[in-house]
Amino acid sequence: MGKRLVFALAALLALASSLAAQDLKVVVPQLSPAATEAYTKAIQAIADAGGKKITVQVVPFARAVYTMETKDADIESTIVQIPDQKKWAALKYDYSSAELVKVVFVLYTNKSKAVTVAELKAGNAKKYKIETDTAHVDHFTFAALPSSNIDASLKKVDSGDIDGFIFSQGSTDAALKRLGLKNVTRQYYDTFSGVFMLQKGGRGGPIDAMITDGLAKIKASGKYQEILGPYSAGASKYIEWQP
Repeated sequence: MGKRLVFALAALLALASSLAAQDLKVVVPQLSPAATEAYTKAIQAIADAGGKKITVQVVPFARAVYTMETKDADIESTIVQIPDQKKWAALKYDYSSAELVKVVFVLYTNKSKAVTVAELKAGNAKKYKIETDTAHVDHFTFAALPSSNIDASLKKVDSGDIDGFIFSQGSTDAALKRLGLKNVTRQYYDTFSGVFMLQKGGRGGPIDAMITDGLAKIKASGKYQEILGPYSAGASKYIEWQP
């Protein structure tokens, strides 16, 4: 019996060691070049700080979410956390305990449409047609319409086909400037928490702990500021300007 127990423990330790040595699969959504680069470098630095190996794949946003929901990846870097925690239970993934970065959301509207943030947050009584990225429709206190393409949504705002579009300042401003649209106005909407997406049941687990510990280490070493500092300047604080 003693030998069997020793063999069983040895097998378990070998399995644990094998699993620990496996690369973690990370997906990063295709956003603006600056956002995608920052989120890729951030998770790589966190993994390096924890002595973990990762493989990173950059994919469209919707695919990144689907990959996590089907547990085909271990981490998604990064997602904007839904403020209302009551909605978390219905999600097919978990959020990391640690926050990577603050993310400013901006409301983009047609210059002829007098849409205000206050009336949207009060429930959108006037039923304005407001789009947001498909993965973020649950972040608001009103029914937002799903969009899978920032450029297409901004063009619809510019033409008046929809009343507004809400999404992250960094990614959307980059698209707005590139498109050169002049019939769009912008205003601050809110600031959300940018975190990592984990497999359902992963919050509080070993990968979550690795992220928390690794993030603390890169902040202490200055690596965090090196990677996220330039990006945060345009993503975490509202910048007032108009097209």
